[in-house]
Formats: sequence, C-alpha cells, structure tokens
Amino acid sequence: MMKLAWLNLQRNPSRALLTILSVFIAAFFSIIFGSVKNGILNSSTESILKLSGGDIEIRSKSYSTSRFIDDIMQIDSAMLDSISRLQYVKRVLPVLQSYLLISHSSSTSTKAVSIIGIDPESEKDRILTVTEMVEGHWFSKYDKGVIVGENMREELGLKVGDTLAVMGMGYHGAGAVGLIPIQGVARIPVAAVDKNTMFMTLSAAQELFQAEDCYSEIYIISERLDKVDLIKSQIKKIFPSDEYEIRDWKSLIEDFLFYFRLADAFGFIIMLFLYILVGSNILGTIILTSKERKLEFSVLISVGMSRNKLSKSLFYELMIVALLGVILAVIVTLPIVYFFTIHPIPLFGEDIATLKQFSIYSGIYMSLDFTLFIKQFLIVIGMCLAFAAYPISFIQHLKVDEGLSKRDANEDNL
Repeated sequence: MMKLAWLNLQRNPSRALLTILSVFIAAFFSIIFGSVKNGILNSSTESILKLSGGDIEIRSKSYSTSRFIDDIMQIDSAMLDSISRLQYVKRVLPVLQSYLLISHSSSTSTKAVSIIGIDPESEKDRILTVTEMVEGHWFSKYDKGVIVGENMREELGLKVGDTLAVMGMGYHGAGAVGLIPIQGVARIPVAAVDKNTMFMTLSAAQELFQAEDCYSEIYIISERLDKVDLIKSQIKKIFPSDEYEIRDWKSLIEDFLFYFRLADAFGFIIMLFLYILVGSNILGTIILTSKERKLEFSVLISVGMSRNKLSKSLFYELMIVALLGVILAVIVTLPIVYFFTIHPIPLFGEDIATLKQFSIYSGIYMSLDFTLFIKQFLIVIGMCLAFAAYPISFIQHLKVDEGLSKRDANEDNL
C-alpha cells in the first residue's frame, strides 16, 4: 500500500505539491509565530529579572524576615563553587546588601540609602545590560568607589570625584563608617532604585561592613528558564530548608506574571485562529483533490479493488505529503529562528523609551526551543490525521455508477 501511495503521488506531481505546500504553510507560520511569542515572553522575563535578582534567589529565613545585617549568610567559597557546578547553572551572583546614612558637603542633611555590593565582572550580564553609564566608568574588581543613580545625583548635587561620608551598622555590631568616592553615575530604569540605591564592589562592601564571606542574597542565573525547577530541587539538597529560603523567578516577579499570563492567553487565541485558518486551507485542498479523483476511485473499485485498500492507500498518500510538508517547514524555519535568536529584530520610534522604563529589551527575539518544533510537528500531523477521515469517508460512500457517468460524459464531449 505504501508503494502504491508513493506511485500515485508521482503520477500527478502538481496535485501532490499543492497538498505539500498547504501543509508547509501551516507548519511554517505556526512555528514562526510560536517562536516569536515565546521569544518575547522569555526576553521580557529575563530583562526584568536582571534588576529584580536572578532566576533563583537564596537567603536566610531570618534575614528575609528582619532585613538585619546580623542575619545574613556566611558561606565559604567551596559552597559557592558547588552551586556553580550544578547542571544548567549559568552564573552564581553573590550580593551583600544593607543600609547606610550618607551625607555630602553640598548638603546639610543626611539620606538613608540601600547599598549593594556586587561582583562587577559577573554583573556585566545582569545589571550593566539594563543600566546606562552617564558619567565615570564601571567597576573593576577591587575598586572602592560607588556608582549612584541620576536621581540621587540631582537630589544631592553630586558629581564624579566627590566623596560621600557614610555611617551605618556593620556585621555583628561592627561600625560601617568611612569616606567613599563617587566613581560613576548610571541611568537606572527603575525610579526607586535610581533614587535610593548605590552600588559598590562586593569586596569593598564586605570590607565596609566587616562581613568577610557574608552575603545577604545569592542569585543564580540558569541557562534555560524551563530548567529552574530542576536547579531549585538540586539547591535544596545543599541548603537545608529550615534555615534558608529558596525562591524562583516566579515568586520574585509575581506582580509581572499576571501580564505575562495575559500576553500568553492572547498569543494562544491568535495561534488558535492561525490553526483554524491553515487547517481550513489543508482541508479545502483535501476536499478538492478527493472530488477531482472521483472518476479514478470509481474505476479502481469497479475493476475489483476493495474500498478498504483504496482508503488505506489514500491515507498513506496524505501522511507522506504531510510529513514532507512539515519536515520542509522545519528545515526552512530552523535557520530563520536561529538567526533571530542571536540577532533580535530592532524596534524604532517612541515605544523604545517606554520599553526601557519597564526594563524590556527594545527588540523582538525568537525562541530556539526544540519542543516548539516538536509541538507544531505533532499539531499539524494531528490535523492531517483528523482530515484524513474525509477522503476515507468519501471512498466508503462513493457511488461507482455516478463516478463512471462522469467518464461517459467526458467521452461524449470528446
């Protein structure tokens, strides 16, 4: 039957190509749209996570409640290395955050600010990608200065090279007092952070608070968002749940998830309409070719071929063209999706400023997720399997005398 189906396709290549093209169009647009939808959601999520933390956050339960510096974690480098060696972990970002009073000679008042110690080299892929240096320069590993936001600079009349007097509580009752130079001003796309937060190197923050090997949070960046749950389960084996709080990105950006779910729902509706459109195209092609072959089917049945064998041959024909159409669509879309995964489609105009306010990259990414290709492959093949019911039913209920009368009419016309 398979050989007969293949010979039938070769007998009328234009008809076979028409069906293959219908399947190809269905699979092509389904893959492209699904990739764009997933790419936008993933890039938006990752952009927001770059300012809110990471894919996973680790901190002590006592610090989560008190926010007091004595409740931060003291972790040696061996434990940090054990986290970085976990499967699908891209980067481990230890952070030391606390609060200080700062003053400047240009102002008679003091200001309470949050100061965050970061690893400057690692944070290039997180904070530096969503902030813009306005003055000065980014940290080197052992810099002792701070980077402030534009709003703080304007409020206190600061400039690069000025010195801030800081005073606060250090680790285990130590004093955190000193004079710190301003080495840079950054434009931070979140107003509250821009106005009330300063950044300094992790080593300088540990020295200021006298908190060697101490961290308020440890952020973990995963290679893929869909592997966060796996990483989280592995981390729980290292950090006991009665002492540490381990949160994933969903809880870190819970307020944004509603908008992501809403966007995903709209994407599903659009995909549904797309499936209806392309499915109607495939079904229309199948109905058209079935009616065109009414005479052929009638002749085959009249010379002794059983309807079941004919139906099976037609089913194999449809599956061959469906597989060829889907495979061709995957071959064509794979390099397109791969290219735009690396090189996003840039956006221009007034919308760029709005996107930056929400820490969203001003471009359209595609998502190179092979599960998407498999999913679209199965959906399109499933549609073709469902539509195969029409030609099979057509053959089973075909009246041979009506089909042959078409042949007689054609001969009379000749």
